[in-house]
Amino acid sequence: MKYLALFLLFLLQPILAEDTAPWKIAIIGDTHDSPKRMEGSEGVAVNFIKTLYGEILKHNVDMVVQVGDMADIEGSAPVKGLTKRKELNNILREKGIPFYAVRGNHDSLPFRAEQFRELFLPTRRQGVQGLATRKLNYGIRHKNASLYFMDIDLTPDQLVDFSAWVKRNRSKANTVPRHCLVFTHRTLQTPMQFRECLWGRYNDSAAEQQNIFYRNLRDAGVRFVVTGHLHAHDLYIITSPDGKNTLTSLICAPAGNKVLPIPFLPPAKSRVKTLQYRSGITAYYILTIYPDSMTLDTYAAPNNGITDEGPQSGEFHKLNSYAIPMD
Repeated sequence: MKYLALFLLFLLQPILAEDTAPWKIAIIGDTHDSPKRMEGSEGVAVNFIKTLYGEILKHNVDMVVQVGDMADIEGSAPVKGLTKRKELNNILREKGIPFYAVRGNHDSLPFRAEQFRELFLPTRRQGVQGLATRKLNYGIRHKNASLYFMDIDLTPDQLVDFSAWVKRNRSKANTVPRHCLVFTHRTLQTPMQFRECLWGRYNDSAAEQQNIFYRNLRDAGVRFVVTGHLHAHDLYIITSPDGKNTLTSLICAPAGNKVLPIPFLPPAKSRVKTLQYRSGITAYYILTIYPDSMTLDTYAAPNNGITDEGPQSGEFHKLNSYAIPMD
């Protein structure tokens, strides 16, 4: 029996090493362009994506995640935009790097839901581990992390239902990965003048549902939520309306040429503690997953918000690293 146990331990060593070795997720924000657009772009910031992918490939990442708004909705873009966006992922596919995404508000047209399902929703035939799907919400497992992808425009009650689904999936798993991440498009809060977040027009809308949502995610082991939509880099800690649960969240800078001005920041009594804020940039993010911690690195370049020429490789600089709180 002793020799059998030693033999099984020998066989499991590569698996255990894979689960504990650090690994990386590259994250990008909105890739839809803004007129005047490049001919043939189909509403996709083609040059930005090519440059960002070139930079991302330098980091030996396990996957790339985009948090929505993959193509614009003007002209021919609604019909051809997502196909064009998928085509650009050949750069990743040639390197064996999987791509995962959620829909954004620009991808929420009714017929785009079916396009998204066909072009981007992962399947078990692709070898995706731990795949769980619920309409266009889905979850996967990779090494020591569960990753959940939340669809656009859920109502407050549906947001609660999503958080309960994540918690349920985690509680019934035979083995539960150490980390749990959520990716979606709209933000947990908004510092922007036009006031728009997951919960409606104001940060404190649907407070009761927010409290349950935060509690469920915390109970499921979620500590970090990644979003897009506002076209500015904003890393912050947010507390639930009842003051009982906190999450760290990132609003991704755009991966296209649409940028937003400096916002009117919320007052000091806000539930939000801003950690980093930058406007007028494009960026990609490298999230390194360790056995018991996660570190976010931001690589930013100037973005004039006018053309689809995109930044040059040498323009990217690294912002301060940030260790995601795990308590």
